[in-house]
Amino acid sequence: MIIFLLNFSLTSCCGQTQTEKKYEKTFPKINPRERYPKVISDSTNKLIDRIEKLEVAYTAWGCKCPQWIQTKDLHSTDTTKAFIDFHFYIEPAAQGLKLPIYFDSFRHLLKIEGQFYEKEDYPQGTIGSKENRCPKQKYSGIQILRSLTILTLNLTIRLKP
Repeated sequence: MIIFLLNFSLTSCCGQTQTEKKYEKTFPKINPRERYPKVISDSTNKLIDRIEKLEVAYTAWGCKCPQWIQTKDLHSTDTTKAFIDFHFYIEPAAQGLKLPIYFDSFRHLLKIEGQFYEKEDYPQGTIGSKENRCPKQKYSGIQILRSLTILTLNLTIRLKP
């Protein structure tokens, strides 16, 4: 009986080691620095002194690109700049200034008041892949405006006699 128990415990230990080896092959250990990417926004970036009031619109891109553009630049004829280069990031100066839940990018524009940062940067706290580093504004005032653009769809239905 003792030999059986001793044999069983040795087999169990060896079996666990085999399982651990299979697990390590399947799920290799990942360096925590690789698993949790670092923040890529510049925490030392400072605000400029000039306070600006802007009317901005949201652009929906298929990437993490900057989404905000001044309404005056929406129909710019400047061919020396790509359309994406007119865009910038915005971030609230306080938690209470975040976009309200009812904000709809197709129906609303924003009027914001704030300061741009000295250097082009990513939104505060951005981690992971590096998209477009661009101008960034921290706003201290926000107002939701109705968009002047109204899209209409006219449908004509013809019934067969």
